[in-house]
Amino acid sequence: MPWTLPVLFLFGILIVMGCQPQRDPLPEGFEIQGHRGAMGLKPENTLPGFFKAVDLGVTTIEFDLAVSKEHKLVISHEPWFRADICMQPDGSLIPRDQERSFRLYEMRYETIEQFDCGSLQHPAHPDQQTLFAHKPLMSEAIKAVDDYVRSQGHPPIRYNIEIKSDPAWDGTLVPAPEVFARLLHEELLALEDQLETPVLDRVNIQSFDPRPLHALRTLAPVIPIAILTYTEGSVDDHLRYFGLEPEIYSPNYGLLTAEHVSRAHEFGMRVIPWTVNRKEDMQRMVELGVDGLITDYPNRFNELFPRQ
Repeated sequence: MPWTLPVLFLFGILIVMGCQPQRDPLPEGFEIQGHRGAMGLKPENTLPGFFKAVDLGVTTIEFDLAVSKEHKLVISHEPWFRADICMQPDGSLIPRDQERSFRLYEMRYETIEQFDCGSLQHPAHPDQQTLFAHKPLMSEAIKAVDDYVRSQGHPPIRYNIEIKSDPAWDGTLVPAPEVFARLLHEELLALEDQLETPVLDRVNIQSFDPRPLHALRTLAPVIPIAILTYTEGSVDDHLRYFGLEPEIYSPNYGLLTAEHVSRAHEFGMRVIPWTVNRKEDMQRMVELGVDGLITDYPNRFNELFPRQ
């Protein structure tokens, strides 16, 4: 009959569609962290990047801290101006072999904010939109992002704050870890009185350096801590190195195994790996049972796991 082939064709399509793998919904409370905002799409650690991350529905904005000469907390991945992503106030390039002499810890913030860290194309992110952007103060950024979130009708957002500290930097590029932790704690306490939604309930502090985390735990035991790891080893190995039990275990995603996830969960820790940018790696992390992930490309995660 003339209708037989069309019906069989349609039936075949329905069978094929029914055989497509259906991804399980994400577990309750799964955390999507925008790495340095959404650095794959907008300049890293800048207000435009943070706003872009909010637009893409992240639950958390991750950013890094450095310190200015007058001990203000500045959002920056390095405690200096990188030659490949920043320009001097007069528009000239920073000599690559001299970039570490452009130390934030030796500059007052009124000078720091004049540098342009958004107009140069990021060498690792060709899709990143370039535009003039400065390194903001932490207090400035949290207030601005909270205002933006509220204006868009989104629920309050979280902040994952990394203390950029290293023993080789003490006193020259950053303050001593105890001072760094105290400055951060004092700034967060000050923000409590300036924001509509208390911020202490929406932050965790992370670092590769155990020292500021120990200092912070003494100052504010209720603030969740994340340990950042990039070396091979077991969860127990990493806990021995840090000398404390954090609330969050945050390893390089390429080193994460099912055994790591299971062991961290035995300790009651959440597992949030960094920095997961490819869709196939995002899928693998979810299958391993992680509790969230950190990414430069929240848009790719949304394409893989559409959310309402």
